[in-house]
Amino acid sequence: MSIRLENVIKTYSDPESSGKVPVLDIQRLTIDTGDHTAIEGPSGSGKTTLLHLLSGLILPDSGSVTVLGTQIQKLGEAQRDRFRGEHIGYIFQSFNLIHGFTALENVMLGMAFGTGKTDRSRARQLLETVGLKDRLGYRPTQLSTGQQQRVCIARALANNPQIVLADEPTGNLDPASSAEVLALLDKVTKDKTLVLVSHEPEVLNRYSRRIDSITFKPVETPS
Repeated sequence: MSIRLENVIKTYSDPESSGKVPVLDIQRLTIDTGDHTAIEGPSGSGKTTLLHLLSGLILPDSGSVTVLGTQIQKLGEAQRDRFRGEHIGYIFQSFNLIHGFTALENVMLGMAFGTGKTDRSRARQLLETVGLKDRLGYRPTQLSTGQQQRVCIARALANNPQIVLADEPTGNLDPASSAEVLALLDKVTKDKTLVLVSHEPEVLNRYSRRIDSITFKPVETPS
């Protein structure tokens, strides 16, 4: 089993009332190794918060978040950063590329957050795998949105993670680029655990296992 959450509660402070706003209340959620799971639901239902919990970017108020046998909430910040760098690839909706770096340098930077070592030849190979062989020296502003997302996918794979988290990976793409990125994502994560969040039916319909972020129960889909 790759992921297990039990009795997880996450709230945020409400600046207007000085109280707490509940975001997530998950009694139990499990994702097996190798599963490709889509988390669906409207904006504000906690989809991105879930990914942040799984990656250790934030901690739950209570409950346990176990990833690859490690209880994330028991790790210190530096330990969580190291764990994420070594075991989890994160694909951001907003890309989060460093604009002063080339595509190749952005992927190499992703490597540095894992073992601390960079491998130019592997970074080059990853960019070739995602179809950017001729764009290695291009900076993000010189790339289309679809190409930037491909760099993000390559960066997420930089340390050969067991788990890939994808936050609305097609949210900023046109339909043609969206289809290409989803096909690519399925291909490069074939032997990995994938957790993808989206509210787009054309994205969600690609996945046989879907979880509703309102209830965190499986979604019944037509066979």
